[in-house]
Amino acid sequence: MVLLNLDAVKEPKGFMKVLQFLFAILAFATTTSFSTSFSFHVNVTGCNDTNSVTKSVMVKQDVSYPFRLDSVFQTVQLCDNPASTTEFHYQTNTSSDAEFFVAIGVVCMFYAAAALAVYSFWGEKYSESRTLPTVDFILHGVLALLWLAAASAWADGTGTLKDGCNPNVWLSQVCADVPNSSCVFQPDDSSGHFGGLHISLLFGFLNMFLWASNMWFLYKETPFFKGDQLPPQDAGNIGNI
Repeated sequence: MVLLNLDAVKEPKGFMKVLQFLFAILAFATTTSFSTSFSFHVNVTGCNDTNSVTKSVMVKQDVSYPFRLDSVFQTVQLCDNPASTTEFHYQTNTSSDAEFFVAIGVVCMFYAAAALAVYSFWGEKYSESRTLPTVDFILHGVLALLWLAAASAWADGTGTLKDGCNPNVWLSQVCADVPNSSCVFQPDDSSGHFGGLHISLLFGFLNMFLWASNMWFLYKETPFFKGDQLPPQDAGNIGNI
């Protein structure tokens, strides 16, 4: 009969699994739930068949996971005439970095939950096995490296996304083909707020630290460590050899 042993949570490797489970969720949840927006103004002349009248239209675009701005084709009516529409196309795409970061978080969440279940229900078999602790130790090293790669990639992707949401960076190119108009970034416009993504990056690098630091506690369960802890042979027996 398999019994639940909550004492495993009191051990360092079990307690670290709880932290890894929680912080993996926080890392990908702060990424997938993040949203912001940016805006700019288009000043249009000739809306009323006279070049003396200028109309200012705000263009606002929402941004959310998975951050594929290059798939957005935003149609905006610049004048009262429904035919006076133009289409704005944005170029930024950081979905691969974001999805990689989220995927690593989800994988680590499930792995931490599964490992904690093994520690709690089959703790004795785990300790007596030579294979399970070794595999656990190696997988922790792999996942720690993946967290480092994912967090670094997402840090670069966040910088790219911030540029893609800043109209000052690309405004002249986007509005170059809009007739009888000029695009400007006014004081009441926004280039987005990215505090939530900065928090997700902190969680990402913290996860890397948690998975790497837990390797020491797992190493002590492996045959590599236990082999160095064999009891010394009796001196009398050595003399009889």
